[in-house]
Amino acid sequence: MAAYSRKANLMIFLIGKPQALLYNGSMKILIISNLYPPAVLGGYEILCGQVVQFLQQRGHQVTVVTSDHGDAEAQQGVLRTLKLFVPFGQPAGMHRMKRLRAARYNYRETARVIREAGFDAVFVWSLLRLTPSPLRAASDAGVPAVCTFNDENISGYLPSPFSPAPKSLLRWAADRLMPQITLRGIDFPCTTCISRLIKENLVNRGLPIASSRVIYQGIPLERFPVKSSPGVIGTPVKLLYAGQLHPYKGVHTILSALELLKQDSLLPPFELTIAGQGPQEYTDRLRDQAAAGDLPAKLAGSAAHHQMPEVYRAHDIFIFPSIWQEPFGLTHLEAMASGIPVVSTAHGGQGEFLIDGENCLTFPAEDAEALAGQLKRLMTDPGLSVSLAAEGRRTAEQSFSFTRYAEELEDLLAEAAGYSGEIVN
Repeated sequence: MAAYSRKANLMIFLIGKPQALLYNGSMKILIISNLYPPAVLGGYEILCGQVVQFLQQRGHQVTVVTSDHGDAEAQQGVLRTLKLFVPFGQPAGMHRMKRLRAARYNYRETARVIREAGFDAVFVWSLLRLTPSPLRAASDAGVPAVCTFNDENISGYLPSPFSPAPKSLLRWAADRLMPQITLRGIDFPCTTCISRLIKENLVNRGLPIASSRVIYQGIPLERFPVKSSPGVIGTPVKLLYAGQLHPYKGVHTILSALELLKQDSLLPPFELTIAGQGPQEYTDRLRDQAAAGDLPAKLAGSAAHHQMPEVYRAHDIFIFPSIWQEPFGLTHLEAMASGIPVVSTAHGGQGEFLIDGENCLTFPAEDAEALAGQLKRLMTDPGLSVSLAAEGRRTAEQSFSFTRYAEELEDLLAEAAGYSGEIVN
């Protein structure tokens, strides 16, 4: 097997091990993802593109095989040949026969790509709506596979448990007659999760990944320069929410908090920008709520990813009111890197780096009164706002750079592929 390196002999410390490996050479890597830029649903697909670019810059040969979703133009090294069993934008449902057809096709296509090109390692980014068959094809071909779990969607491919209820019984029987659409028989020898929360939840759901490494995601700090006066609150106070617009994101909680703040005549004026989009029903609900309360809130729609650094720096406070357990918190880190204080719920993966009163302020999900209280603190305590912004930037710089994240993924791929050299203690 060829040796691996980062253009020259380089010492790489493996996570959790007091040793390092010297590598010499490069890897040939196949990336499997349901979507790939410019076809994106959110930040995870963009992150995948950034990881691919990083690996290529390291000298690795990277091929991406992804779905034909969207109208993306041809790109060198990107094969848009896999099939989603149901297009994004439509409810996934169970669709056992559609899943079976997609599974058979995606297995053959992935096997063909592996057979024709040959790879040192396969890196599975997301199988959502692809079925597990690309991973099964890599396993059957004997190519080492690394899976990264950015959310809990992989658990949807676990075989249905037995239940005597008629519909449940049918699902149980179908999953045993069509194992191609489930994770039955697939091992996960090498995986990573983006947070302890995701790992614990997947293990509790029955995924055999107790040895999975937690590799926290990171952001390209150079893309999010700190604003000129980090933490300084202007007049009017410019509040920001950026993300998808769904009820479980809790954006309505912000509007309820602003109604409470509006009753305090001693507070400075404020205005809210809601950057994102989602189902029309919820968007209309937010617009109606803002109008009913005569609130200074603007639904600005989605900003392009390259515009977000400027959006962050143009605001004073970033608010993230999510109700559900977020897998992680890339937007938090982007805001923190940009030098604006963060006010957020903390019961998801973001709670693994948010420290109330040190690098952020937190509040319980759907507690508008608590959110209003935290916003009032920032509006009336300039020292607190400045200190939170400074510590937030420090958090992003010291622990959550994109380079650190991508290097740890690179190390894991090399280890899975069996590349080794002289062991250095």
